[in-house]
Amino acid sequence: HDGAGQSVLSAYVEIVFDNSDNRLPIDKEVVRLRRSIGLKKDEYFLDRKHMTKPEVMNLLESAGFSRSNPYYVVQQGKIQALTVMRDTERLELLKEIGGTKVYDERRKESLKILQETAARQAQIEETIAYIDERLAELNEEREELVKYQEIDRKRRSLEYTIFEKELSDTRAKLDEVDAARQRANEKANKVHEEARGAHAETQDLMQEGREMERRLAGLGKEKRSLEAERAEC
Repeated sequence: HDGAGQSVLSAYVEIVFDNSDNRLPIDKEVVRLRRSIGLKKDEYFLDRKHMTKPEVMNLLESAGFSRSNPYYVVQQGKIQALTVMRDTERLELLKEIGGTKVYDERRKESLKILQETAARQAQIEETIAYIDERLAELNEEREELVKYQEIDRKRRSLEYTIFEKELSDTRAKLDEVDAARQRANEKANKVHEEARGAHAETQDLMQEGREMERRLAGLGKEKRSLEAERAEC
């Protein structure tokens, strides 16, 4: 450890492995694993290269060092226990000593992960199938929408053509009505002028008639006067 006085501020422990048999998956004959502990740190180093705790655990398990394998030191009484073990128990013990139990556990975990992955894959494939089906439906709806828009465009074009035709016909009829009204007005004015002229002629004729009556009355009076004079003679 490093420090001064009674208070220890930091400490480390280092294990040097003889890796000449390549038990550790590292291309070195000597491997140094160090753990440094301080007030606010707890770090692992492999040949001075920083590593996380899970990485260190995986590295040790790959070499057969595992918490589930406590048989590196044979305790008192273990030999006798080994002799009375059943074959299945002895097999399990050999798996733990050889580090194969770790791989069995990893295999189970891997199988579980594979099963979960297969379930997720099936779910994803189901989702993709639903999406494909929905896309097919949307494509059909889009085609129907395109057809509807084309039909609606034609309908609006026909409605516009019919409207233009009706508007043109209505304008033509209005022009005819205006022309007929103008002709009627001209005819009415002509009739009014003719009636006014006839009235004036009638007044003139009546005036001439009254003049002729006055003349006849004067002639009658004059005739009677002449007849009276003749009678006196």
